[in-house]
Amino acid sequence: MLHPTAGPMNDQLNRRQFALRAAQTAAVAPAAPRALASGATEAASASNWGDLTGRFVYDGSPPPRKKLTVDKDVECCGKFDIRDESLMVDADGGLANVYVYLRGRKVDVCPELAASVEKNVVLDNRDCIFMPHCMKIWTTEQELKIVNSDPVAQNVAFSPLGDKPANIVLPAPPDKAATATWRFSRAQRRPLPVVCNYHPWEIAYILPLDHPYCDVSRKDGAFRIAKLPPGRHEFQVWHERPGYLETPDWKGGRFTMTIRPGTNDLGTIRLAPSLFPNEP
Repeated sequence: MLHPTAGPMNDQLNRRQFALRAAQTAAVAPAAPRALASGATEAASASNWGDLTGRFVYDGSPPPRKKLTVDKDVECCGKFDIRDESLMVDADGGLANVYVYLRGRKVDVCPELAASVEKNVVLDNRDCIFMPHCMKIWTTEQELKIVNSDPVAQNVAFSPLGDKPANIVLPAPPDKAATATWRFSRAQRRPLPVVCNYHPWEIAYILPLDHPYCDVSRKDGAFRIAKLPPGRHEFQVWHERPGYLETPDWKGGRFTMTIRPGTNDLGTIRLAPSLFPNEP
């Protein structure tokens, strides 16, 4: 496990170095589960699958989001109020960008879920930041579409363990090369940092998995992993500041739960501010 330091890191280089170290130490995930053919088993019935839900709450007053130094392409990027996105808490305490995902053994994938998945996952360079800040991708079924929506050149770079690295230059639109695609061939055990070598404040995270059973908490802190196979499963919880989100009940940021058909609600999960270092 990679633990970020608890002390403040006041320059963006340290943030990028932390992100790159996380990529270099991430372990490759186990082999993929299989999608069942429609009607293959009794479990393939839509009513036999379960959803895992919950809501993360930051149990305290969050620190103000730091304004980041914008010193490249200032004529474009300098007009945006670009702030740190590593701890996003809404007015009601909802904590965004927490990953919850299935780990460990192979499982069957709900055919209905497999048939409905979007074929492209979009990462947009817009307003001189990455949008979205945190995302997931199903490696066998989805392709990453990378877009530059800014009037300046952008760059997208990441280094998954056991897979080919990316260092993609995206010229400003309307150049056709302002859009690119990427296919991951290996799943990862933890989210992968994405950086822009032109703009050091830009950072995002993507989690390549060989199954669709993952969600990232939304602005209000809520998440839902849909159509899980019934049975006892182990889940991983990760956030960019602490890494694996370890609590007294979640050793290594993991928990096990028996999934039953219908909704399986964890309720409100309150997280102490002490779990989150001042900076990633």
